[in-house]
Amino acid sequence: MSRFLGLFLSVLIVSPAPTALAGTTLGDAAEKGKLSVVASLLAEGRDPNEGDDGGVTALHHAAANGHLAIVKLLVKAGADVDQAEFDGDTALINASAFGHAGVVGYLIEQGADPSATSSQGLLAIKHARKGRHREVVAILRAAARTARSQGSNPGGPRDAGPRLVEIRPPKVYQPGYTQRIAAVIGVNDYDKWPALTGAEPDARRVAAQLKKLGFDQVFELYDKDATRNAILRLLGSELQAATQENDLVMIFFAGHGQTETLPGPAQEKRGYIIPVDGDPERVFSTGIPMRQLREITSRLPAKHIYYAMDSCYSGLGFTRGIGLVKKNANHYIDKVTSLRSVQMVTAGGEGEEVLEREGRGLFTSRLIEALSGEADLNGDGYVTANEIGTYVTPRVTEDTDAKQTPQSGRLEGEGEIAFKMLD
Repeated sequence: MSRFLGLFLSVLIVSPAPTALAGTTLGDAAEKGKLSVVASLLAEGRDPNEGDDGGVTALHHAAANGHLAIVKLLVKAGADVDQAEFDGDTALINASAFGHAGVVGYLIEQGADPSATSSQGLLAIKHARKGRHREVVAILRAAARTARSQGSNPGGPRDAGPRLVEIRPPKVYQPGYTQRIAAVIGVNDYDKWPALTGAEPDARRVAAQLKKLGFDQVFELYDKDATRNAILRLLGSELQAATQENDLVMIFFAGHGQTETLPGPAQEKRGYIIPVDGDPERVFSTGIPMRQLREITSRLPAKHIYYAMDSCYSGLGFTRGIGLVKKNANHYIDKVTSLRSVQMVTAGGEGEEVLEREGRGLFTSRLIEALSGEADLNGDGYVTANEIGTYVTPRVTEDTDAKQTPQSGRLEGEGEIAFKMLD
């Protein structure tokens, strides 16, 4: 078994009978470019700003896919041009990243904000430059010039002067953790993707190990229960309600993953995890993008968040390194657990298959070894995220004859996640 990475119309439109549209979402129709269906759904009274559990609306879908006529129809029906997905991306950002100049120009005309930043902290023009979409860059430059000609503080008093930016030091938390909480997800029996063998039992083994380590709560989703909506509800709502400021949250996923290469010379990568109801033909709308998981991270009050993903991804923006404090410093664990950190370890890189032996994932087996204390390289009674990466990566690479190399690193913050071992 392998876990593969992975205008408003001037003509009369006759609406299908309501039963023909039953179960059809506005987003699905917009993504597929079905103008007549979008028009019919709007005529039935559908909200043009309705979004899925990821906050993705029909306008986001239409903009990302360059369906200008649908974009115009939605805007004329009342779609908010600046509404953001939960990860922060707007329709303008989506259209800019994919190089859809006509959509970008129209959205700018309709007042879309070119100063909004994406989930990666980038302006729309930065995404256009990465994709070498020259026409889009030119449109956004012109919009910026227009904004400057109207004053350096668009939307505010013209004599407001330069804006002062306060630079704040990293927030310092209490050492250790108030609670340790985990969300563990494993999928074998997919609706439309090939069935797997060891993903679901691997996830159960991780859950058991975390309980053994004394985690306060372990949320679990397996197979048919691990739908896209259920996963987003767990990660975006239930975890948020359960966690406090000084907590550790660990998120483990075992199942299919997919890496999408975006169009354009920059060949930007986007990684997804695939829920049980994911569709291989519609990964964008049925998978869960890693950027959305990172947005969920920003909404959790927890101090430390650790992702362990038994699937393969790329383009995650890891910043390697182990923080600002050397391990030989006094009270090392107290210091590194007093700073925020979001870290991740994945089973492999883009294009690699996540391999099993005797029905068990080689990556997960090594991860459980690490969490059992084998990765406590300095013998201090704690296993840090950095130690997990150092332990797992060479061993899985050797176990698989270099067919699979785990990736690890930091996504945010300067602290270090630490798992206290059993006495």
